[in-house]
This record gives sequence, C-alpha cells and structure tokens, in this order.
Amino acid sequence: MKKLPGFRKLLEPLRVRLALLVALVVSVVVGASALLQIRVFESAIRADLEDTTNKIALAVADDIEVRTGPLDHAQLADSLREFYEAVPSIRAISVVTLKDEEPEVEASTASAERDEALGLARAAMRRREAVYSAAKGSLRMVAVPANREERLYGAVVLTYSLDSVEQLKREGRIVLGWFVPAAIVVLTLLVDLLTRRLIHRRIGSLRLTMQRVAQGDLAARAPVQRQDELGAVATGLNQMLSEMEGFNVALQERVREATSELRARNQEAVESYERMLALREALARADQMAAVGHMAANVAHQIGTPLNLISGYVQVLREEQGPDSRVTRRLEIVQEQIAKVTSIVRTMLDHARRPAPKEPTDVGELVRRVCEVARPKLDALGVRLDLAVAEVPPVVADPVQLELALLNLVTNSLDAMPSGGVALIRVGPGGDGGVRIEVSDTGTGIAAELLPRIFDAWVTTKAPGRGTGLGLSITREVVAAHGGTIAARSEAGSGATFTIDLPAAAAEVRVEN
Repeated sequence: MKKLPGFRKLLEPLRVRLALLVALVVSVVVGASALLQIRVFESAIRADLEDTTNKIALAVADDIEVRTGPLDHAQLADSLREFYEAVPSIRAISVVTLKDEEPEVEASTASAERDEALGLARAAMRRREAVYSAAKGSLRMVAVPANREERLYGAVVLTYSLDSVEQLKREGRIVLGWFVPAAIVVLTLLVDLLTRRLIHRRIGSLRLTMQRVAQGDLAARAPVQRQDELGAVATGLNQMLSEMEGFNVALQERVREATSELRARNQEAVESYERMLALREALARADQMAAVGHMAANVAHQIGTPLNLISGYVQVLREEQGPDSRVTRRLEIVQEQIAKVTSIVRTMLDHARRPAPKEPTDVGELVRRVCEVARPKLDALGVRLDLAVAEVPPVVADPVQLELALLNLVTNSLDAMPSGGVALIRVGPGGDGGVRIEVSDTGTGIAAELLPRIFDAWVTTKAPGRGTGLGLSITREVVAAHGGTIAARSEAGSGATFTIDLPAAAAEVRVEN
C-alpha cells in the first residue's frame, strides 16, 4: 500500500495514460482478432476433418457396393487397411452388418468395437443417411449406410481424431499468452516515446509561454515547431497576443484549407466511383466473352462432324476418278475449301439452341442412316461395322439432333481405332418399354480416371488439336432433351461401350397427357 501513491504519481502524466490506453485497446483488438481467427481456423479444420472422413466412409461403402459375387472378407479387410493408412487422422474403420436384427462387425481395423459404434451403425442403417456421434475427448465417429445388390447391406463406421483441432487451440493460447503482454509493453514504450517527442515537450513550451504572459511579459511568443494541432494552438496564442486581425486571417486560412481538402476528397470519391463503374463493365464484358467462347466451341463441334464426313466422301470420289482427271482437280479444290470452312467454324461465335423433340422417329432407320453417312471413314480406316437392329417402337425426337448425337458416338469410336477394328451398333428394347441403343468398339478405351468425367465439357481423350472435348457433353444434353439417359463403360485398351436409353413414343404421350 505504501507503493500505491508512487504508482499513481507515475500514471499522472497524460502521455503515460495515453500510452497505456492505446496499448491496451490495440492489444485487446488484436488479441480478439487473433482469437476469432483461431476459432475460424478451428471450425475450418473441424469441417475439413468431417468432410474427409465422410468421403472416406462413403468411399468404403461404394467399394462394398461395387464388389460382385460373394464378399471376400480378406479383401475387405485389406481395403479397410488401405483407407485406414491413407489418412493419419483415422483411428478405426469398421463394416457392421445386421445378423438376426443385431449389429455385428463384419470387418474392422480395430481390435475391439465399442457399443457406441454398433449403436451408431444401427442408427445409420435405420435412417439410411450419415450419422455423427458426439465428440468424446479427441475422438468422434461417423457411420454411413452401405448397399450391395441394390439392398441395404450394413454400415461403415469410421472413428477419427480431433487432435489437430486441439493442437491448434493449444498453439493459439500459447501465441496469445506471449503476444498480448509483449504487445502491451512494446506499444506502451512506443506511444510514450512518440508522445514525449511530439506532444509533451511542445505542451511544456506552451505552458512556459503562458506563465511568462501571466507574469506580464506580453512580448513572449510560443515557438511554432510544426503545422499540426499543437502548432495551431501556438499560432493562435501568438496571434491573440499580437492582434485580433491576425487571428481572423489564420482562422480564414484554416477554413480555406479545410474546404480545399474536402473538395479534393470529393473529387477522389467521384474518381473512385467512376473506376468502380468501369471495372463492373469490364467484368460484365469478360463474362459475356466467356459465355460466347463456350457457345462457339459447341457450334464448332456440331458442324465440324458433318464437314469431316463430307471431306471423307470427297476423298473417296477423288480416288475413284484417278489422279489425272479434271474432276479430281476440282474435288481437290472442294476439299481445300472444306478445310477452310472447318477452320472458320472452329472460331465462329454463334449459338444455336437445340429444338425440343417434336415427331415420332424410327430409331432403326435413323441408325442405318448414320451408318451410311459414316461409311467412307469406316472404309478408309479399315473398320468393320456390325449392325443389329431389333423391332422397337418409335420415339418422339428431333431426328436431326438425335442423328448428330449418334454420329458423335460413331465418330469417337472410329477415332479410337486408327488402325482398324470392329464397331457394333445394337438397337433393342430398353427398360420400361423404351428403346436402347448401344455403340461399342474395340479401340483404345477410356482411362479409368477420365471415365467418371467423360460427359463433362472440355474432357477429351484425344491429342491437343484433335478434339474440343465437347462431343460427349453435347450428346448427353441431346439425350437428356429427349427424356433419355446415356452411360459409358470401358477398360483402358479394351474398347468402350456407350448405352442410350430413350422412352418410347407412347410412353411420352402418356406422360404429357
């Protein structure tokens, strides 16, 4: 208690209190900001852990679903071990099935399974969706249902660790524990130094001047060191001691300076607003150009396929006429012009909206027409085309768009067999009384990593410059516009098969009615 008056005396100077106040406020703001950032990072890491573990659990469930035949428990255990070792935060993966209405562990990376995991698996199987447990310590569990042969098989229970979140909390507390005191000390010293140099000494000069005036020295003048707030006080004091007119002049000068500053800031605001409008227009133009580019590539692919086939027919006619024929020379000119048109089409900026299906169409006749159109390229590549057309009902379709979609598939098959092979087009009954079209080839096939994205725009198996990556995307859109579906299956090096299922005309009429 005896030291308290000395401490109060230490806090009496304005510069010390100002320094402490600024340091405290800044430290609180920065500390709160850092704490908030740590919590944001914690939430992000927690969400990332949940997303990762959910994806791993779904991947295990998908692995169980795609397995055919009796489930090999040794292979299942190896698969679980691979997933377990792939992600460090995973503590256990278990596959739980129902045996006599009771949950039972089918395979697990853990030596023993807790009752909570079995209960969570039962909840996931009952609700047919992912179920999370409450966090216990640094562990949490998630269970997702697993299917086999289109029936509920069991559930995948995954236990993962929250150690990374706890580590972030500990490190954040350590940083805050050191940062806040250090920030208070450093800021206090810095603000004290600045106020001592910029404020304290100059206030002392003003106080000394007023003391001299109080003693009758009207000639005393306060030194004006800088044109800031304290300089304005010193100038005002000097002008008050000299004459009122000087004070008025100084006051008017301050008004003019403030007006000029306000005018300058208004001008800056206007210029900033104009720049913002210009930037908004530039962004809008960029979005429009991106959309136009996508449309142009779409149309280029649609028109490019018929042009390639026309070029193939011209090549056949040239070979039939002989090298010295006048007709051959004219056909060469035609082929050159086709090449130019193809080049122009690839850069054109136009978009044609596909019309909706509108007339009954004989799929068998349509497929035969596609085969006839592709015949020159088939012969040129040495590809044998087998056609199997069964009796099927007509479909309501736009025959032009559907023909282009099938031609896309046939052209892709031919491109996959540059050294010859066998292509098969099969037309037969589909599900729900619809029509199924299969286009198969013995070409190079589709890589496993590309197969899930093969119908996405810009995805292509061809070399740069040989394809736009839009053909299958356009084909999928055409099939979808006709109320159908398209799927692909392939193994690299073993060819590919594309299956289109379309609703029959009668079925579509009933839906519309």
